[in-house]
Amino acid sequence: MGPRLLCFAGGAALSAFFVHVGLLATPFFGSGAFLWANVFACFLLALAAGFGLGDLIAIAAGRTNVERSAPRVAVAGGLLAWVAAWASPAVCRWALASDPEWTFAPALAIALTTLLPGALIAAIAPSELRARAGDGQAGDHGKGALRLMGLTSLGGITGIALSGPSLLRADEVDVWLHAYLCGALLAALGLAFLGNVARVGGALGLAGLIALSAVRPSEVQTAQFAVALKTAWREGQGAGLYYRRTLDKAVLNEDALRAHAARVKAAEGEKAGVILACEMLMRLGEVTVSGEGLCRTLELLLPPDARPFILPFFEQIDSIRSDGRGNLALRIKRSRDEDGRRFTIPGEKPGEKVNFWYADDFTIHIIREGNIWRLEFGPLTTIKAGIFAIHDTYRTPLRVLRVALWIDASLLGIVLEDHADQVVVKAVAQGDVGGVRTIDVKAIPKETRRR
Repeated sequence: MGPRLLCFAGGAALSAFFVHVGLLATPFFGSGAFLWANVFACFLLALAAGFGLGDLIAIAAGRTNVERSAPRVAVAGGLLAWVAAWASPAVCRWALASDPEWTFAPALAIALTTLLPGALIAAIAPSELRARAGDGQAGDHGKGALRLMGLTSLGGITGIALSGPSLLRADEVDVWLHAYLCGALLAALGLAFLGNVARVGGALGLAGLIALSAVRPSEVQTAQFAVALKTAWREGQGAGLYYRRTLDKAVLNEDALRAHAARVKAAEGEKAGVILACEMLMRLGEVTVSGEGLCRTLELLLPPDARPFILPFFEQIDSIRSDGRGNLALRIKRSRDEDGRRFTIPGEKPGEKVNFWYADDFTIHIIREGNIWRLEFGPLTTIKAGIFAIHDTYRTPLRVLRVALWIDASLLGIVLEDHADQVVVKAVAQGDVGGVRTIDVKAIPKETRRR
């Protein structure tokens, strides 16, 4: 009973291991068919290695006691599976480091993560077979059977490779035709090894399927299905997005950030604090800073009456990555039980609050035009006006909640007008109903900063 249970548990662990490693890889490579094809290919390759080399693994594991070889292989495979899951993010990042768009990065990462533990888990059954067969003729027959199983699995790898055009360019090829050919070619090859009567019957069956597909086409052959497949395939292509979004090329610590702010303040000391903050953000260079470090640095630049309006926007930020050209990518703080981040700033009237919601990570593009600074938020999506609508609707991940009754709005940008005596802060937003509006938020007197 023990050996049977061990083999059963090994098979369950093997399949669950590959499924979960594939899930762990989706933030780096997307959830498209190409990723899962590589997961399946590595699964077959692990089976081929475990079955084909199982007797050698059994000899190494059972050098002192052949009856203990299968449990030893199971323990080693289980431990390595734990290690592989733990180290999978590092492996994925390493595979993407040289080129986030490299087509075969998923194949390399999945192979490096899964093959060794997968092969060991797959070798549990061969190890048990060797323990039962011994070293005689029965053992030779057992090894021959395992070689055939290995060849079957290697054939599966070849099939995955031949499916490359469909997996890589599902929007350009007739996937349904390739699927039909898989069965047709296998049937044709099988017919070559049959007798005459069976050949005729098999040929008639194949011809009947061809006629059926021509006279009564399947839904997979329709143009509507082709469009749906194209859309689904493109949405699944997310290779490298998470990697690029979380890649910190150069992290600027808080002390260095404060020194940077001091240099900006010394060079542009006559300007208002909110303008100095924009100057500092534009001059960061190609670096990454933490949200907490940025907040503490902004406190040195912003006047007291501006902090309640500016700091809450950055207190919900985990990190900010600058490209050195005025483009900032902001990663919000996240928790498992919260959808995005919510915060408030003071409203126009005493005690009034304006509620905001960061629905997702976002970007800021800083533009200077004379004495006017514009902070444009993105990514920006556009919903075209329908039959009964007047305006196109623009949306960003920055949402202003309940601006009017049940209506929310998207914050599209902030405009800072640097006048002689004050800085006027304006918000550019659009509700889910209505057009784009520019709203005065706050006038910050420059004298306040000098006191």
